[in-house]
Parts: sequence; C-alpha cells; structure tokens
Amino acid sequence: MTKYTVNLSVAPPGHEVPPLLAKFGAWVAERDHGTLGAFDGLAAEAIPSEWSPEKADLLRRAAFSFLSLPDGSLLVLVRTGGKPPFAVALLGSEGETRTVANSLEEFLSLWSKGETEVSELDGAEDSGRASLAAWLKEKKVKVPKAKDFDFSAWLDGETAEAKPSSAVAAPTFSPTEVVAKLGPKVRQLAAVMGRRADSPEVIHYVTEVLGKKLPASTSVNTDSVNVSAPKQGIELVLSHDVLNEAFPPIPKTAKTFIPYVSTAWVRAAVGETILGVPWKAASEEEVTKVLGPPTGRRAAFADEDELTVAYWTWPLDTEGHLELEVEFDDSVSATFSVRHARELARYPDVTTGLFVGYAATRGLLDAERFPTHRELFAAVVKREAQGSQLVKQALPRGLWDDHLRDLPGLRTMAYRWFHNMGGLWLTADLKATFGERRGAFGHDEPVLDNDTWDAVDKAAPIFDQRLASWLGK
Repeated sequence: MTKYTVNLSVAPPGHEVPPLLAKFGAWVAERDHGTLGAFDGLAAEAIPSEWSPEKADLLRRAAFSFLSLPDGSLLVLVRTGGKPPFAVALLGSEGETRTVANSLEEFLSLWSKGETEVSELDGAEDSGRASLAAWLKEKKVKVPKAKDFDFSAWLDGETAEAKPSSAVAAPTFSPTEVVAKLGPKVRQLAAVMGRRADSPEVIHYVTEVLGKKLPASTSVNTDSVNVSAPKQGIELVLSHDVLNEAFPPIPKTAKTFIPYVSTAWVRAAVGETILGVPWKAASEEEVTKVLGPPTGRRAAFADEDELTVAYWTWPLDTEGHLELEVEFDDSVSATFSVRHARELARYPDVTTGLFVGYAATRGLLDAERFPTHRELFAAVVKREAQGSQLVKQALPRGLWDDHLRDLPGLRTMAYRWFHNMGGLWLTADLKATFGERRGAFGHDEPVLDNDTWDAVDKAAPIFDQRLASWLGK
C-alpha cells in the first residue's frame, strides 16, 4: 500500500519548519495512504499568490502551507505575533478563511479526535486517529495555552489592539413559559439562542459546556460556521447573515462579522426528550399523543407541493424572535432557531424594483414591513415613485419572502419563482416578455434597464398569471 508523501526538509524563504511539524512529518511518511484522511501528504510550500493577489505579500510573509486538500484548499501555519505558538488556519478553495487551531499542538490533538472541522481529516479511519493520539502521547505533546486567533479578521487587517464592534448591543430575551418545561440541558441551549458569539454566555456554553472551539467571526465568504458536538447531541450554526431585522450584521473588520447563534439541531444523544416526545417515536400519531395536533404541515422539499411533514412550533421569547420546532418526517427532529425570512433577491437589481412596484400596486407587499418608509411606500402604490426607489431606501439587505403578505402559499411560490424551482422562474418570464441579451457576467438576462411603470405594465400580464391565486385577497 502506498504511503503519504512528505517534503518538509526546507521551508519557504523567511520561514522555518517547526520541530514538531518535522517530527510529525517523519511519522506521517510511514502511514498508509488514507488512514489519516483524504490528502496526499505534507509539504512546506509558499502560499500561491493567486489565492489572493491583494493579500499575497502578507500571507507569504507570515505563513506557509503544509497540507493541501483535494479541493485545492490549504492548511497553513501562521505566525500570529512573531513567536510560537503558531496558529493553523484554512485558506479555502472558494475564498473562505478560518482559524482551525491556535497552535500546531492543538491542531494535531483535534485531528486525533476527528474535531478539526476539516471533513477530509475528520473522516480519517478510527485506527489512524487512534495511532495519532498514541503518537502524541508517546512524544508528550501538550496543547499550550494560546490566545484565540481570528485568522479572518487578521487577514482583513485587524490589529492586536482592535476591539469588536459594540455599536449593536447584545440582544436580550424574555423567555416564554415553554422554556421552563424543557430539560436542563436543552434549557441551557435555549438560553444562548440569538446571542452574539462574543457574549459571555455563548463563550461559556461553547467552550465549557460543549468543549468546542468558538468561531470568533464569520466573513463575506463564510457567512456561517457550524459547531458540532455529537456526543452531547448538539450542533450549532453561528451566522451574521440572519434575515431578521432585529439581528443586523455586526462588522468586526471591513469583511468580517461577529455572528449570532442562529440555529441549533438537537438529537437523541442530548439525553433528554423535547417536551416529553420520545426520540424513537415511530409515527406522527405517537407525537400527537404528547404534543397535540400539529401546528402545520409542509412539503419535504421546497420544490414539492404535497404537505407530508408535520411540525409543532413554540415561541421561546415574548418578542417572537426565537422558536422551537419539533418535526416528524419518518423520525423525530428538533430545531431551535432565530425566526428568519428566506431571501428572494440578495443583491437587488432592476428586476427586483420591477417586481416590488408591481407587488405594491397589487396589494401583495406587507405594508407593516416598511414602517419608516410609509410615505414612499404609499407613493409606489399610487405609481408616483418607482419600485427601485423603495428597494434602494428600504431594503438594504435585499428582498425577503416576508416582505410579502402572509397569504397561504404566496411566500413559497415567490421563493420558487425567484430561484428557478418547480418549473417557475421569474427571469425566464422576463426574458420572454422583454427579450434577452448577454449580461455582464456572461449569463443571458432580460432586456430591461429601468423599472418604469411602462415596463411594469408590460410585465403585468405574466405576473398576474403567476400570482392569480393571491390577487384581490
């Protein structure tokens, strides 16, 4: 069987291969390929300038790569302050960045446990991880105390003295009665939902209760990060891109953000039931006996119409921002989340303005979602202002499905229409109406440069056809 290849004899100019990495490389060279994960080997190499031409000098001066992943992503060793310990960071093939570990020792320890959050490494054979753990013990490798390093913020220009943004206060919540009915472990989880990652409660919960590494930031290329604790039955999602206006993005640097605990999936390993529902419930009827009739039903997938999945929901705070959902779809699942919308158009363009103008005049927009732009909203309804004006002033984060009225099925249909699902596609309808041309990014687009009311009127027949079920309601 082939072995991993290792080339750590010489570091790129300006760098030295740490003794621990050299020793680890010698050990890896004796391992069978595949036993430690999906990669070909270790090599000390300069970071390609193509990864980020504008950051190339900084990266090459402070870091070098030592492990390449199959998708082209790199693991790099970073001098965070000019002296050990050096951090391990990920340079993703799609431009994503994050800290993997605050030291090489911590990285190897996480690798031996399958907890690096790098799937190609965490998927190593059990025997391979066990061998690594035994090697670390034999070599008496200890994880040093090291200050948490935020690689994304550092790469974006944050200095050691930079302070997280405090312009947006940490949210506070008043729990509803249902929270008191939860078990102690799940109640502890509920208490951190919706909170900022830099809050003491979240820091304690993730690092002490779950024993996991807390992501210090998210970025424009990585808007969410998962923290998985399978032994505790908990998986968290931390994100700065929560489509709820009570949770605005909080900049840390120009391109990084302080995320919120936005979603948590709870599984049987948590060791508690959710409101008394057995995790092994085999039917909807069994769940209904405990919780009563379902709150509603939904399709299993966004492009399906048959409502086959039963769900039960409860608000977790008196403002209605947090929610618990129990679902039955062949088995029981439980989700804690910040209530959020679905995006229709993240980066509004003339098409968005055209639709907003049409929807306003047809009574399909929810006027209550525009409280600080009532006059402009009314002007659009009267065709005295264009939809693009409302989009520009009132929708800085794009058009969401909950900007539409909560009519049965309307928001789901709009989501499909905007996202080319189930045989519906707004762009195709507009190209058929206005003709098509090659766009700036190489894709065909409708011949539409301005959302004038003449343009709205021209599109109205196909819009009316698509939305006939909700007009006049």
